[in-house]
Amino acid sequence: MFKILFGVLLGTCVLSHATEALRPVTSPRTSVTFGGIVELRDDVYSADVRFLTEVAFCKCFSLYSDVSYRFISLQYEVADFEQQHEILDLRVNGFNESYLGFKLFPVDYFGLSASFRFAPGEGSQNERFQRVAIEPLAAYPFSKHLLLGASLGYYTFIEKNHFQPGDEIGGQASFIWKPFYSFEVKRGVQLSYVFMIRHRVNESQNKNLMYRYQKMDDAYWGFRMRGEIAYFFKALPFGYGFGYEMNRGTLFGFETGHRAELFLRYEF
Repeated sequence: MFKILFGVLLGTCVLSHATEALRPVTSPRTSVTFGGIVELRDDVYSADVRFLTEVAFCKCFSLYSDVSYRFISLQYEVADFEQQHEILDLRVNGFNESYLGFKLFPVDYFGLSASFRFAPGEGSQNERFQRVAIEPLAAYPFSKHLLLGASLGYYTFIEKNHFQPGDEIGGQASFIWKPFYSFEVKRGVQLSYVFMIRHRVNESQNKNLMYRYQKMDDAYWGFRMRGEIAYFFKALPFGYGFGYEMNRGTLFGFETGHRAELFLRYEF
């Protein structure tokens, strides 16, 4: 019954749009996360809600999707010399980018993930192109309470309006640690950390221009990291937690970005 319900939710996600979640590398599992997000990125303050699902049909295969809705974005700027303060409502309201993918673990500890990013709705001013991603994965249970994960990734984009973004490569390392966690009653603290780095390996091309002027000089790079703490109750079917994410590097913004999230999570 639960898998049927999550299948319906997953189908709904495909029709929506979302912001990509930075999450630890794991083998297939079933879970659902609902969170509220505040974000600062290049002098723009935003507020979102996020809905992330993963449905494991067996120990070796799962489907996942990521959905978020942006309610507001405000740009706040201060002039360096005259100290003029300006707040601008960007009137950004709607769904962001959406992601749909799968995980396949044909052998213990090693697997593959593939995903597709749909074009964003009115809630996003970034990442305007559809994307295909392939990621080899490794998830190793170092102990009953500690899961280590790593992945590599290749990301290519679909041309739109004669503009072709450059391909990207990246890597990710993560851990999930459950100190003093009781697996019998599913109660206790869960800590996780993710570090991801990504680089554009070839410049984007604006094919509306003459060939000699098409390259965009944007072989950018950047990294993101996320720390998270959650507590799961014995009497309740879910846990609640807090996550903080930071990004640096020109691939994700020209200033250091920050994102904080309060969430509820149900794990089967």
